[in-house]
Amino acid sequence: MEICNQVSQFSRLPGTAVALGLFDGVHRGHQAVIRAAADCAPELMPAVFTFRFDTRAVVTKKQFGTLLRPELKAKKLEENGIRFMLEPPFSTIMKMEPESFIQGILFNFMHAKAVFCGEDFRFGKNAAGDTRLLRAACQKNGVRFEIVRPVLDDGVPVSSTRIRAALREGDVPLANRLLGSPYMTCGTVVHGRHMGHSLGFPTINQLFSPEDLIPRFGVYATIVEVDGKEYVGATDIGVKPTVGDGYAPAAETFILDFDGDLYGRNIVIRYYAFLRGEKRFDSLEELTKTVLDNAKQAKGLLEPLITH
Repeated sequence: MEICNQVSQFSRLPGTAVALGLFDGVHRGHQAVIRAAADCAPELMPAVFTFRFDTRAVVTKKQFGTLLRPELKAKKLEENGIRFMLEPPFSTIMKMEPESFIQGILFNFMHAKAVFCGEDFRFGKNAAGDTRLLRAACQKNGVRFEIVRPVLDDGVPVSSTRIRAALREGDVPLANRLLGSPYMTCGTVVHGRHMGHSLGFPTINQLFSPEDLIPRFGVYATIVEVDGKEYVGATDIGVKPTVGDGYAPAAETFILDFDGDLYGRNIVIRYYAFLRGEKRFDSLEELTKTVLDNAKQAKGLLEPLITH
């Protein structure tokens, strides 16, 4: 998939079928919009217009937190049939008038011949653009336009807001059901305090970015993929109340049956169950026993899911 992060005056794109949206999480509702564009191939190139929040100052939604890092989002879009993604920084388009967005980006740059979005899609300065304006512009220019109906779960539309709320409660099964696949985090493995190694359970540490959603603090049953091989993991999200010094929240994962150096590598973690909340232990011995018990519990839950 080709990824473009800025709009120029000209492009060599062929006619495209464009799915519009932030697509944070690429959940089941998003996938319906994306598949509508992908189904236009090979006559039209399946494409996505989206954006990324480049500073916290432009994140306007209350309780917002990004569900997918950019590289994971791109991977999921490609898996759903997208071949071109335009993803400019939000700060470069937030003051664009709706009409300029339609003509300059959709028609002139992306060469859109078909456009798809959800019923609540808004765009342009102060979110002044809506589906009525978009439909009228597409009809005037001979471009196919379609509003994709929401995907329902228990009679309620699937949404990133519901997924964020589920993860903040530690309800991983609900989040995964709405996503249509396991919730994932990723990040470069950094050096921690190396206490896990001295206590008999070496771990990897990954930091959250300021834009990331942070799930409920506690321990999760996870699967970690390293060089194409899957391992069961027990991932602790929090600030390490027993041994920490008030550090920012991070994910620390004990990877079962793995021995190797992952420092500096970008590792993906998939989440399946919430095992326990964050707590302070009275001793390192109690901490060690609990970590090993959590790992055993995770292995019992997830070992049947390991495929390679």
